[in-house]
Amino acid sequence: MQLRLGDERYLTNDGQLKTPLALVFVLALFLRGYLAWIISLTFSEDRGRLLSFFYANTEQFVLTLSVGVPALMVLVMLTQMKAELPRWVPKFARIAPVLLWLSWLADGVLIGSLVAANWPHFAFVKALIIFAWLTALWLLLYSRHLRRFFQLLASERDSGNG
Repeated sequence: MQLRLGDERYLTNDGQLKTPLALVFVLALFLRGYLAWIISLTFSEDRGRLLSFFYANTEQFVLTLSVGVPALMVLVMLTQMKAELPRWVPKFARIAPVLLWLSWLADGVLIGSLVAANWPHFAFVKALIIFAWLTALWLLLYSRHLRRFFQLLASERDSGNG
């Protein structure tokens, strides 16, 4: 890994890469269907009650889960960040931003279809999701931390760790 001046902010005290908060936010946005599903599993009586609060029908829930598949793959990659990286992690880090863009595009189509289906009605939750989606656009376009994190992770292979 070739460190430059200022890269110390991307490392922990042990010298390991730390996950940027922007990436955690983007992953939480794209994996919101999985998060709602996991939270709904904690209800002992009616597990579908929470899901029906967020999703009008099963198709919306399944579409939200499918939007999160590329982001879920990035999350799996992040779980493998340890002292000795598996060989596939630096290679996968090169395509991880593309996967996040795919999730962003698919999520935009899903949000657009939900807004179009309920057009005249204002829903605060949907407005919040649109705002988060636009924030994710800004982070994916302009976040130096995200860009440098993926560059450093992809360059781990060159340093002999994989």
